[in-house]
Amino acid sequence: MEFALTIATIVAIYCILGLALNLQFGYTNLPNFGIAGFFAVGAYTSAILTVPHRFLEMEIFAGFPGGVPGRIEAPFIVGILAATALAGFIAFLIGVPVLRLREDYLAVASIGVAEAIHYIALNELWLTIGSAGIRLIPMPFANRILYFLLVLLVLAIVFYVINRLVRSPFGRIWRATREDETVTASLGKSVFRSRMWAWVIGCAFMGTAGSLWAHYAMAIQPGEFVPTTTFLVWIFVIVGGLRNNKGVLIGALLIIGLFEQGTRFLPAFGAPYVVPALRLIIIGVMLIIFIRFRPQGVIPERAMTIEKHIKTI
Repeated sequence: MEFALTIATIVAIYCILGLALNLQFGYTNLPNFGIAGFFAVGAYTSAILTVPHRFLEMEIFAGFPGGVPGRIEAPFIVGILAATALAGFIAFLIGVPVLRLREDYLAVASIGVAEAIHYIALNELWLTIGSAGIRLIPMPFANRILYFLLVLLVLAIVFYVINRLVRSPFGRIWRATREDETVTASLGKSVFRSRMWAWVIGCAFMGTAGSLWAHYAMAIQPGEFVPTTTFLVWIFVIVGGLRNNKGVLIGALLIIGLFEQGTRFLPAFGAPYVVPALRLIIIGVMLIIFIRFRPQGVIPERAMTIEKHIKTI
């Protein structure tokens, strides 16, 4: 039971990341390779605001320059709301210059942003305690089943909000921008503003996922927020089906479930790093197979009929 609950909680948190990426790239063609960075912003924001005093007063941190973060001990709801808001705000500040770039340059810029956030978490000891990480992050419920239900509730809210957005008139502007920016602009629509909304909302939800992860793991450190996290999200979104939120959920179940636990049963052989690397190879082979034989994913984008299009007007 505990095993299944752990997998389900991890998959649900990753589903939020996948839905956020699908909003950005699937519907608006914004290639975000900085997922791990905004995931880290959410995790560290919530951890710093909610970590209890007993952790901050441990002798190991007595000599840290500038003290240690926290001393607020805010409730969980404050942590998750602040994580969402700060991730969205940082995305806005970054989006002002980078969203004017072409898609390929935007992808490179987003990687740079994620790496900058990673190194801030690693080196700014006064804020994040560096590689030692933050521990004793409180879980709002003593029972992990209740916390899993909370994560499911947040996932359902994110799923509902994104579905409503993409089916709204604003969502039609996103799809039009994805297909042809010039035509969209010629119709009097602000391409930059529509892209900015998708970028900020998606990154804010990534911050939400980071907060949920921090309170579930109850300890975080910079090594968790690396490019591998970003690439896993990309892989399961592609496998599940771009531009289909239900497909994203299926892809997360397949890839994250397989990567996190399925490959753990591989027999140990060779050097210690062989099996972890083999896990990545297995996921990579699966991605190649899907791109070759099922590029539209498990559940492809549903074509909108004339009747459905009229209903959304």
